[in-house]
Amino acid sequence: MALMSLTASAVEPAGERDVTAEADSFVREQMKRAGVPGLAYSVIRGDDVVHRRTWGRDGRGEPITSRTPFLVGSLAKPVTALAVMRQVEAGRVGLDEPVRRHLPWFRPKGEGEKPVTVRQLLNQSSGLSERDGITRADRFDNEPGGIRRLARELAGVTLSAPPGERHEYSNANYMLLGALLEKVTGRLFGEHLREDVLKPLGMKGAITDAGEADRWGLPPGHRFFFGQPRPFAADFDTSGVPYGYLGAGSEDLSAFAAAQLKGARGGTGGLLSPEGFREMHKGTISVHDRHRYGLGWRDDELEGLGARMVWHSGATAGYHGIVVLVPERNLAVVVQHNAFAMNKENLLNNTAFGAAGILLGGEPQQVHEDPWLTWTLITLGAITVVLTAVVGWSVFRVVRPRVRNRGGRLRAPGRAAVGGVAAVTGCLATAGTACHVLPEQMDVTLREVLLFAPDAGRLLVAVAGLGLLLAVIRAVVTVRTVLALRRADRPVPAPEEERVPAPTAR
Repeated sequence: MALMSLTASAVEPAGERDVTAEADSFVREQMKRAGVPGLAYSVIRGDDVVHRRTWGRDGRGEPITSRTPFLVGSLAKPVTALAVMRQVEAGRVGLDEPVRRHLPWFRPKGEGEKPVTVRQLLNQSSGLSERDGITRADRFDNEPGGIRRLARELAGVTLSAPPGERHEYSNANYMLLGALLEKVTGRLFGEHLREDVLKPLGMKGAITDAGEADRWGLPPGHRFFFGQPRPFAADFDTSGVPYGYLGAGSEDLSAFAAAQLKGARGGTGGLLSPEGFREMHKGTISVHDRHRYGLGWRDDELEGLGARMVWHSGATAGYHGIVVLVPERNLAVVVQHNAFAMNKENLLNNTAFGAAGILLGGEPQQVHEDPWLTWTLITLGAITVVLTAVVGWSVFRVVRPRVRNRGGRLRAPGRAAVGGVAAVTGCLATAGTACHVLPEQMDVTLREVLLFAPDAGRLLVAVAGLGLLLAVIRAVVTVRTVLALRRADRPVPAPEEERVPAPTAR
């Protein structure tokens, strides 16, 4: 279909405004503000893609097209949820049956009398913590059985809350759903997903394993290094497909969005009943305010218009994507970026929210990049400079230990030793804070920081390394200083010729 014919019927009229051109301009401006090298954008009405644009280049320098594959991140979750709901409607899985019926080894601590159910995995209310998912994500395991191996690590995990009590977003829920689908269908997750969901939807370019990633030529995405996008070719992670490592181009995600929109409005698309689609989209667990989570989808409101919005976004290191459905207005918007940074997530999501708002006759909300990462980089950079200077000064003190205080008197060896031990302890604490405490405060690991925020991660490593190096140097300085003080404190014997002979008795 020619682009002109796609554009002609992109949206319903909104007075005298050319909302299609306005939306295009907004998306391009957002792309520029976020510093993203490449973007794919499409608008869906019913089951038709009525408008599509691509801008920029991929990580190899090639122009972005509607078939350029992206990693979709957590947009894999509603795809996995659709595969689960297919089994529910086929009678092979019950939404409210215990997960252990299919995965008998799953016996988390803290379940109580009510075990975790399939529904609770889908709507993120199982009690599995966000950290349970983060610490097990991004394994890059492409060997057969990787999904089952990953899920088995959750066999005896301790729940952060009783099942069904509250929403806590966690990749761990969808790791288990991937293993559950493999058990129920008797096939590898990727094989089943392709035959049961992707092919029927027409998602011909979707990627479900490392071999397909190579064949389809998945290009590098981009990470930001001190504000500048840099190509990043991460390995594909077959074990992570159920929660985040699905690959898809604009044509593929548009087909998925069209099926969701059609299903929500009463069409079946041959995959799920209208009731099944509506149940997936309906938020039942509160996230905050009007925002609720359904079965793999977020149920929210489009700011400023009061229109109900069903959406989900996702990111991996190097990619970001978002699908926004406005079922009552028969509209869907899909935006994919080939770059990601944690502090830019709201800005990237707002590209789709703003475009949808414009297409519905409203005005986009203004969202800005979160400044926390900038201040983190400034702080860590300053600490790195200070520690480097202290290391240089401490090396000098190894050669020339300070044995006298400012008044010129000899220092006490005991006090010098205590001060040295305190300095070494402080240096070790600095290293531990950089490697463990700060990442844990953000509910991530240093490995995840290095993967998603390489500039901050490298500065943390630099701080930790300098802290350890300084601890060693300060220990050497302390030992040399104490030894020098002990030598200086000893009486100096007089030379032989100056000694006065003791008087002898007569």
